[in-house]
Amino acid sequence: MLSERFQAAQAAGKAVSKLAEAAREAAAGRIATLLVEADRVVPGKLELENGKIQKAHSIDDPGVDDLIDDLIDDLAEGVLRMKGEVVVVPPDRMPTETGLAAILRY
Repeated sequence: MLSERFQAAQAAGKAVSKLAEAAREAAAGRIATLLVEADRVVPGKLELENGKIQKAHSIDDPGVDDLIDDLIDDLAEGVLRMKGEVVVVPPDRMPTETGLAAILRY
């Protein structure tokens, strides 16, 4: 199961669960598998070229357009572009409280 794989990778120092860390790892192409919590939205923008994130307080903030500017969605798109796998997980099966869990390639 993926949650066990994440926990084993985390124990080995090859996993991240914080958004800023995951953004940097995605920009470097290091995420093999990204678990994202179903229906979790984090308003903001991700610059995949450099891994920088710009959080917004809400989807209604200027410059944030609904799901187009959702950090988790942007992160998932970046992982897919780098040939990683993205898996949507129900909230009760998510191994973290942050809404994401990234297993690194190396």
